[in-house]
Amino acid sequence: MVKSGIPGLDEIMGGGLLEGSITTVGGRSGSGRSTFALQFLYNGAMEYDEPGLYISIEESKQDFFFHMSGYNWDLEKAEAEQKLVFLDYPIYEVDQILTQYGAIQEIINSTGVKRVVIDSVMPIALFFPDEDERKKGFLKLIDNIRKWNTTTLMVAEDTHSRNVGSLPSTAFGIESFTDGWINIYFHYDADKGERTRAVEVIKMKGIGHSTRAYPAEIDEDGFKVLFSGKEKPKAAKKPKPAPKKPAAKEAKPKKKVLGARRIVRKPK
Repeated sequence: MVKSGIPGLDEIMGGGLLEGSITTVGGRSGSGRSTFALQFLYNGAMEYDEPGLYISIEESKQDFFFHMSGYNWDLEKAEAEQKLVFLDYPIYEVDQILTQYGAIQEIINSTGVKRVVIDSVMPIALFFPDEDERKKGFLKLIDNIRKWNTTTLMVAEDTHSRNVGSLPSTAFGIESFTDGWINIYFHYDADKGERTRAVEVIKMKGIGHSTRAYPAEIDEDGFKVLFSGKEKPKAAKKPKPAPKKPAAKEAKPKKKVLGARRIVRKPK
């Protein structure tokens, strides 16, 4: 198991992420997806000695570091010590992630990277001309990522606001191809007149996780899942065995009733 480095998250995931797994982190713009993903890398490197690689497609390194400067994270120091590696790809070079994955593999091998974040999936999805090509491209992308032997998060955007009881979905369906799916969303509290963040673990192959939605918040230390410990994940109920069919009883031979059919012969 790989510890997420996000307070409260491992408790609702059943202990953490499976080593080498690929997980989608979905949510609307402003939900805290990039903060969530960077915290996974930074705390993984600083607390668990697992260097991380952040692949940004939408933001340059300079802009990204500036936007994350409000947290209590020393990104420059982590980068100088090669505990955090940052790669920024312009959108017009997104095809290199698909065709030159070997170069990323070399960086991973030379720096000992154990964790990877790809932020985000949208520019990769837009590279393909139609849905069929996109599905093929996603399959190839996932296959290439597995060769890195890293625990990976893929940031994706939800298609619409979450409605109570409805299952969310990302814009291009990348969650269908990954091992796990964590969704972050805003819940509007009409009584308070404000929006609050919530986290839900929707899919996590190979792990018994909670199916509840938990409140979350972001402060100067980053992302935090407000897990009280009182609500524990319910153990999956074992299916009841099908009732055994009673053995077929052997048909008893009918008793012959003597005299039931008597033949009376006339005397000659």
